[in-house]
Amino acid sequence: MAGFLKSINNVLKGRKPLAEVLPQIVDPGDPRVAISVIGGDWLCPFSGKRVPAPGWNGSSQTVLQIPEIRQHLLDLPLLKEEGLDAPMKDYEELVKITVLQRLQLAANYRFAAPHGEWVCPYCLGKTAILIRNWDGSDADPKMTVPEMLNHFAQCPEYQADPIDGAKNANEITSTGGERSRLAKMLAADPRFRLCDATGAWICPYAGRTVPAFNLKKERWGPELHERLLDYLLGPDCPGRYSQFEVERTLEQLQAAARTRPAVM
Repeated sequence: MAGFLKSINNVLKGRKPLAEVLPQIVDPGDPRVAISVIGGDWLCPFSGKRVPAPGWNGSSQTVLQIPEIRQHLLDLPLLKEEGLDAPMKDYEELVKITVLQRLQLAANYRFAAPHGEWVCPYCLGKTAILIRNWDGSDADPKMTVPEMLNHFAQCPEYQADPIDGAKNANEITSTGGERSRLAKMLAADPRFRLCDATGAWICPYAGRTVPAFNLKKERWGPELHERLLDYLLGPDCPGRYSQFEVERTLEQLQAAARTRPAVM
């Protein structure tokens, strides 16, 4: 009876059935209609709820082709009441909803370094935020999530693309992810720019010179950086055993250039 009365009311208001106007309500040109929260789950831009959507390819053009999404919209009280006038939530609010859910549920947003420090899925930087306790259990999200959000507020990579800019779990732990992080270390950490008297580069992980790279004969720039990254991520560099954290100080490495044999 309620459905019948609703239909009569819509007719009196000159409205078409909701199923007919859905393509007009869900504009594929609006970025808010194609936000994926976790996996294939779709974020409803009207209710802010996560909708499991198996088979959705993430495109705004195919949203209404997914039965679960279409049914969610047809059952939504707001759309039944407002039709074409139903307002969507602001993009910023939808981003916040998405990120908060990912921080609590998505593996790539909960990646921890060996000592429990949170690794940002956007910039791949290891932070001081501990998300894993000493006994291996997860830290309370109520304590860590606000700190993560504070980091995002200062993270250029997050600011550039908060929805699609995060690396997946495989990328974070793969060579590609480590390469990006090491590239930043090469550019900023002076421990990566040391050489001995002949110019032979000092590996900050091995604590020894590597004659294949000569900082006095080669220009410090992109070409040398790429070769150094290949070495750092290769089998001859022990950096992988410390998760590429440099444990030696600048002074120790300067002394090593004078006392250690070269890596062969």
